[in-house]
Amino acid sequence: AISPARLGRWGEGPHKRPLFLFHRRGCHGIIVRHPSHCKIESDPPVAADLTKAIALHREGRLKQAAPIYKAALKRRPRDPELLYLSGLCVLELGDLSAGARHMRALLKIQPKNADAHHALGKALVMTGKPAPGRRHLEAALDNDPDHIDARIELAELAMNDGDLNHAEALLDAALERQPANPALWNNLGRLYRAQSRLEDANRAWRRTMEIDPSLAAPRVNLALLAAREGRINDGIALLTEALASADEPAELHAQLGALQFFAQDYEAAAVSLTAATGLRSDFRRAELRLAQTRQFLCDWDGLDALMPVVRAEIARAVRGERCEVSPFFSLCLPISEAERTAVAGALAREHERAATGIMSRAGFHYENKTKDRLHIGYLSSDWRDHPAAHLACGLFRHHDRARIETSVFSIGLDDGSEYSRRIREGADNFIDLHAFDDLSAAKAINQAGIDILIDVQGAMGAARPDILALRPAPIQVSFLTYLGSMGAAWLDYLIVDRVMVPPEARADYTEALVTMPHCYQVNDDEARIATPPPSRADHCLPEDAPVYCAIHGGNKITREIFACWMRILARVPGAVLWLSGGGARRDNLCSAAAGHGIDPARLIFAGRVPDKADHMARLGLADLFLDTPIYGAHSSAVDALWAGTPVLTRPGNVFSARGAATLLATLGLNDLITDSYDAYEARAVVLGQDSGARAALRTRVATARASSPLFDTAGWVRDVERAYQRIWEIHCRGEKPCDIVLD
Repeated sequence: AISPARLGRWGEGPHKRPLFLFHRRGCHGIIVRHPSHCKIESDPPVAADLTKAIALHREGRLKQAAPIYKAALKRRPRDPELLYLSGLCVLELGDLSAGARHMRALLKIQPKNADAHHALGKALVMTGKPAPGRRHLEAALDNDPDHIDARIELAELAMNDGDLNHAEALLDAALERQPANPALWNNLGRLYRAQSRLEDANRAWRRTMEIDPSLAAPRVNLALLAAREGRINDGIALLTEALASADEPAELHAQLGALQFFAQDYEAAAVSLTAATGLRSDFRRAELRLAQTRQFLCDWDGLDALMPVVRAEIARAVRGERCEVSPFFSLCLPISEAERTAVAGALAREHERAATGIMSRAGFHYENKTKDRLHIGYLSSDWRDHPAAHLACGLFRHHDRARIETSVFSIGLDDGSEYSRRIREGADNFIDLHAFDDLSAAKAINQAGIDILIDVQGAMGAARPDILALRPAPIQVSFLTYLGSMGAAWLDYLIVDRVMVPPEARADYTEALVTMPHCYQVNDDEARIATPPPSRADHCLPEDAPVYCAIHGGNKITREIFACWMRILARVPGAVLWLSGGGARRDNLCSAAAGHGIDPARLIFAGRVPDKADHMARLGLADLFLDTPIYGAHSSAVDALWAGTPVLTRPGNVFSARGAATLLATLGLNDLITDSYDAYEARAVVLGQDSGARAALRTRVATARASSPLFDTAGWVRDVERAYQRIWEIHCRGEKPCDIVLD
């Protein structure tokens, strides 16, 4: 019989491959019968057509093969070979319903046809019907115990259900039959990785490479494993080496570009991703990553060219379909809060589906009784030298130990920084879950007896939402890092404030809202500023001219806000704009400045400094920190204010665009919150032209910093503890999560 080769999820990520393959160099043990072996050879015209169709099918020319199969099938509608081959062709073309009809028709003629059961089972699984799909896959195996593809598919289903032991048994049995099958070794590596058996995964993927050195998949998996372990440069080297010999260069370029992007080498990422999109048409994942890369490089023309792809993908999310725009990227796009929630919700639904089969076997138990001491868990991969830890590292030591026990769960690498140390010392318990698989991590959280689990990650960085999707705690709360709604059923509450979520925006959030009395964001009242302070000359800044600071990531700088900054410079002679970045981003911004008639020499580019305290000290050299309108400053605005530098903002109509506004409102500096680009520009110009006004404003910032609730870490913790108590009371009454407003 002719058996389809299984591709499956060879590498991480949602990259697209054909759902079924007719033939793939025999690497999956596929037996391809020649047409002369088929029963239909007695009908010469049909046999001739079939020979042509099979040749086209083998070459991947499916659209040409399909009508030939269809015409032949009209002449021989009950021929098993034709039913199978034509069904396989339309399955590969993505028409799962038509392919399934062909396979059902074949099974009426040959009820024990293992290949038809396999193809139908896989089609059902792919259309979201795993239960009947599993039955057909099991039927394939019953009728042919050597059907390797059916074993692989059943192992995949078992992995999706969290039944890793059964998945391993299926793959081991398959390897006994085909010990040199690279697909089996590759999938076994995936299984080991899911079990956090990383050394075994490494060996399995290297065995895959030994069997077939041309395969890209094991190299991709090894590269992603290296990146997960913090060896991102090793991963980049693996993929770069693979490009010289492995197959699927488009996929390799796309994965290489993704790793280069996460290594913040945006120029190299743009080269790799451009190569990927050039090698494969309609390569959405690579196009979307390239669009995000263009954004970081301030290549606005390049971003605009890709925006139709981005907007089409966001529209899919709004329709409730699968979406490949990352939630973080959506936060940096000029779209509505409702669209951002739809994008995050699309990803959340994928994790929820993956968790469905596992949750019933997890056996988690929760308490719902009144207690004198709540156990609060905080989950993140960023308990290190990272903006989230910069903000939160001081909160743990302020918790009331008589009423609150704190457990910090880390799913990231420990960098040994002062922030990691302060968090470890401040919490009651620090539990490292980095090496745990998702289910084991969720079990550890549940066994710790966590009452309320605080997700300080969302969809950012090295987030592992599958842990939260398993519901290890009875109440789960989103906080701080992800600037919006996650659209996830597993998150009950979101911590906000009145500025971040005004009443008219309430409908855009799926979580119940906890509205803090002041700023939603916790801030560290012990943040260090290096001494002695640096001079402007140390950072190539003019001593006697206004310095506007816009040290932001390139993804926050839009064409519109940059044009506004250039108008400010044009009206304040001698003033400079202090930015960050180098290479292509610097070139693009300098070119844009020249286009506005501004000498690029008036743009000063800050380099990286190794110590956050040094960065804080240099921020104090600026006269005014200029916020950005789509994804504004949050931790960086706090840094500027703590360093004594005023912040000017024009808040937008989305959560991520209101951070600086809530900080300034808490400080009582509402005159620095403007309502239009014109007002923003006018305020910046007035301050740039009046040194006395600038000095007076710095005095106001210093006074407010010392007296307002913004930097009262202990007070913020007392407020959030009140929220935790209210949340728990609602839970104990058996009520659904509901909005809470703290006075």
